[in-house]
Amino acid sequence: MDFVHELIPVFANIVLSFSALPAAFHLFRDHRAPSVGFFLIACSSFLAIIPLPPALSQVQRDLEWASEVLGPSLSAFGFLWLSEDHWTSHVLLIGSSLLPMLSGWLSEDCLMIMTRCVSLSALSCALTVCLFAASWTGVVGSLALSLPALVAPRVRSGSVVSLISSQGASGLLGWSLKVSMAVGCWTTKTALDTFLKDLKGWDKTL
Repeated sequence: MDFVHELIPVFANIVLSFSALPAAFHLFRDHRAPSVGFFLIACSSFLAIIPLPPALSQVQRDLEWASEVLGPSLSAFGFLWLSEDHWTSHVLLIGSSLLPMLSGWLSEDCLMIMTRCVSLSALSCALTVCLFAASWTGVVGSLALSLPALVAPRVRSGSVVSLISSQGASGLLGWSLKVSMAVGCWTTKTALDTFLKDLKGWDKTL
């Protein structure tokens, strides 16, 4: 039974890595920002599979946290950019990029709050664009990508404001959220491609 418990998180990381990496390469030509976000997700999930020394394990956890914050934000940036809301997309990009850089100066509770604020901002931006464009795959993808940062945000040990216990985050809920992100990568890739194709079709009819 212990072997099964150890195998399931590995399988979840493999699924996430194999979902995020092809999406990153596929989107690189037309959607650079979402491509970078998916590449971060793929790298962090791949490193989680490899046994790492303690010194590098912390780097892997930090990268995993950064990918859960930046992945949805960069995806939302892609939707905003396609909708030609460039001002909001730049504000979201700058705000989400500042959080990892300032995380070392923030307390654990403040980091938890800021993580949820950035995630909610990215989700609300993506949902607004997708709902107006009637892109239901975009709605599903944005929700799936944002779940980890909203439900079980990663913080340094000792925080008292987490919604769930650390055991829960690394157990059933943890790998379920990774599978959710894998679904989010695939559906968001489809939604961005469809959105861009629709825009090109509208331009031809004008």
